[in-house]
Amino acid sequence: MKNTIEILREGIYTSIQDLKRTGFRKYGVPKSGPMDEYSHILTNWLLDKEIISELLEITYYGPKIKINFDTKIALFGSKCDVILNNNKIETGKSISVKSGDILDIKKCIDANRVYLGFSADMKLKNTFNSKSTYDKIQIGGLHGKKLLKNDKIEFINIRDNKSKKIPSSFVRSNNQNIIIRVIKGIHYYKVDNFNNENKINFKISPNSDRMGLRLINYKIKLNDYSQIESTVVTKGSIQIPKDGNPIILMSDSQSSGGYPVFGNVCKVDISKLSQVQPNQKIKFKFISLKESNKLIEYEKRKFMSKLNLDLSS
Repeated sequence: MKNTIEILREGIYTSIQDLKRTGFRKYGVPKSGPMDEYSHILTNWLLDKEIISELLEITYYGPKIKINFDTKIALFGSKCDVILNNNKIETGKSISVKSGDILDIKKCIDANRVYLGFSADMKLKNTFNSKSTYDKIQIGGLHGKKLLKNDKIEFINIRDNKSKKIPSSFVRSNNQNIIIRVIKGIHYYKVDNFNNENKINFKISPNSDRMGLRLINYKIKLNDYSQIESTVVTKGSIQIPKDGNPIILMSDSQSSGGYPVFGNVCKVDISKLSQVQPNQKIKFKFISLKESNKLIEYEKRKFMSKLNLDLSS
């Protein structure tokens, strides 16, 4: 079928995500969208598309895809082996493809996810103003689910843009000892055993998903286990359930919760956190809200000065 892609082999978890679902959390509908917004935005930049546009979010091991139209593609996020027909191609740059080409995306090597975009728009209906997949209630994306073998996606507004490459200063290294900056949460005063943050390591549990990253290796104890009122939470909120193993809420998380809120991950570190692989260690470093806002402003200035991208909205 013309102007489509066809999934010849499904990956472990490939879904359609964008940054358009806003304003519905008050009704209990998650924003969903990319786990790694940083890589999502840069992939769209490679294709001269709006940074909120839909992409394929590929988790752990990717699909094999037949492309049935001439276009450009771009991949960015985790390092991974990508084969176009019989040739290995680079991530972090836009590449021309021809109708009939076969794209084979294999294992994510140094992180969890890589993002794939096309220089065209997916012809899919919006749900709550967005094409983002939320498979718990099967909305968005293609049939509200991850992509499966034999699925087809039709494209419109096909464009031929100039080739681009992401500057090296935007390429992040995913190392083994990750420092995650955190602002103290409204229930931090309840914590009884977090006196020396420099010596406390957490590990990302393999049981993590798009709803939340579950941390293991260190249990947080509270000095007061009395019930708290349900409170507003968002992507990056760190909750402490009764077992003491923190949960960091992510893209498909609920809008309110009844667990104590230990902290909130600094916005500029959430994307980095989403790429930390299972069983890797992380440490928390507490910073002030003022410091967090300075980091956000610095990132905005960097994107504007080097890529002419406005992240203000």
